[in-house]
Amino acid sequence: MGKKSEDRARRKAAAQARFEAGKPAMLARVPTADAPRHAMAPAPNAEPRLAPHLARAATVAARAPKTREDGSRFHARMTWCTTRADKDDHWSWGEPRAWSEEEWDETIHPPMRDLAGLTWGEIDKLASGSGHKMHHLHEVGDLIEEAQQRWVSLDLDQFDSVFRFRLSGQKRRAWGFIVDAHFHFVWWDREHSLYPTEPH
Repeated sequence: MGKKSEDRARRKAAAQARFEAGKPAMLARVPTADAPRHAMAPAPNAEPRLAPHLARAATVAARAPKTREDGSRFHARMTWCTTRADKDDHWSWGEPRAWSEEEWDETIHPPMRDLAGLTWGEIDKLASGSGHKMHHLHEVGDLIEEAQQRWVSLDLDQFDSVFRFRLSGQKRRAWGFIVDAHFHFVWWDREHSLYPTEPH
């Protein structure tokens, strides 16, 4: 090792020694009252905390049967709920959006309960006496204008299609949307008024 290298190494060692000797005095001058607090790191598998409405939605989604990787729900059993039901006020022709307790007990719940025992594939095969599918999708744009506007006001415009179940007779319908294999019941339609096939 040359003289210059030895001098450089000696100077570096001396500087390091001075630094180590002065470290306690430097640390004593650092104010600790305003020292930042360290955030606790979450546990590796901890779930994030969600707002209550998001937590409820996540619970519903977790319970709902999942579709296969190809996107088909037809192998899964139908599940349903009324958490997104629109029961406020009336339609412009005077029909209340909310169902009565009697309608629920006698007309809505029994067939929906029975349908929930079937897979979506089985539901898809159900036909009326004339051979038409009893339960099927529509484009939201197929509905009357008032229903289309209401769909948007309910923040459902992310769904381009609406599913309808035919319940208990020729005219009664349950309208809603499907996520995975779960049907969200939105409207109870007593007289087939939301689909423009006859005057209201």
